[in-house]
Amino acid sequence: MTVETKPAVDLDRANEVVQRFQAESTKWLYGLDDAARILSWALFTLLPYTDKLSQAKALRQPHVMFKGPTGTGKTDLVSACAMAIDAKFERIQGLPTYMPEDILGYETIIEEVDGARKIHFKPGKLMAHIVLIDEDNRLSGKTKAAVLEGMEESSATLASDYGNLAEGKMLPLFPLSGDFNDITGPRFFMVICTENIFGEEEGTFANPVAQLDRTTLSINMMDPEDETDELNISARNVVGKKVEKLTNLYEVLDIANYIFDNVTMSDYAQQYKTRLIRNTRPHRVQGRAARTVKEYIRVGISPRVHFHLEAVARTFAFFNGDRIITPDHIKAVAEPVLAHRLVLKEGMEFSVVKEELLQKVIQDMEIPPWK
Repeated sequence: MTVETKPAVDLDRANEVVQRFQAESTKWLYGLDDAARILSWALFTLLPYTDKLSQAKALRQPHVMFKGPTGTGKTDLVSACAMAIDAKFERIQGLPTYMPEDILGYETIIEEVDGARKIHFKPGKLMAHIVLIDEDNRLSGKTKAAVLEGMEESSATLASDYGNLAEGKMLPLFPLSGDFNDITGPRFFMVICTENIFGEEEGTFANPVAQLDRTTLSINMMDPEDETDELNISARNVVGKKVEKLTNLYEVLDIANYIFDNVTMSDYAQQYKTRLIRNTRPHRVQGRAARTVKEYIRVGISPRVHFHLEAVARTFAFFNGDRIITPDHIKAVAEPVLAHRLVLKEGMEFSVVKEELLQKVIQDMEIPPWK
């Protein structure tokens, strides 16, 4: 994303937007406060990447995965969040029959009245600011590869049936201007996938490690923990309710850029983050965590996650009134950023919960010598 940072951001306004967003997005969605809080981290977080279209360093949005049984409000929460920030929102129902062009769009040739021929682009549902892919583990490998390209590079490569006329054309995801040829203006593109953990297995495909590694945050959504919240779930209280527009994407990007430029990582937090990530790898783990890691984990977390963990910790620190990231900030965001990336040994998937395993690794980490 190529958004220029404005010199000043009203910090009071920024805090107001964040607090009101978390309240407004769950006004009619009872029991989803924790999920909305974590999702708000993603909306105001930026990750550095190299933009293929402009061939320059840029910033992009992180991507999110919701995991939980059907009917827990995953789709409603994402839709409410999009309305609150005035984002173009599209929903894709994961189907194994979908082909890449079904979600990316395609170019066709239209013949004008005067006989002239021109290319017309019919956009697919991936051309939006926030894209919800319900049951994404039902998408075929070829279609998922197109989604992964968009997630990693904030661009989409189109195929064509017209030879060299449009083959391989790349489009930015997704310009705030709405112009598909705008490669220098501000962009906002976030993919949010859902996976029903108790759904039918027929017609599903295991999510590739490459996708999990590119998914910044994973949010577990179950039924409401508090009975009072569930008592409020009724047709009168929920159906047809609207979410108030609180801001727009330009302001969201201004705040996100300010956070990226002004919240820094302390040396101690950098060392703690490095030790924590390395301690998830069986061949690198040190100290008391070694027994747990070697017993359950087949593949630990890759170095790629440093960017993701630092970015989310930066936003979390800002939301808590801090301008320097500390180990406490790293610990606070570690579970939704790291747990889903762990690859367990065969047969361990149903005997251990990844989130609990990660917390055990954190607890067993010895006090670093640099403290």
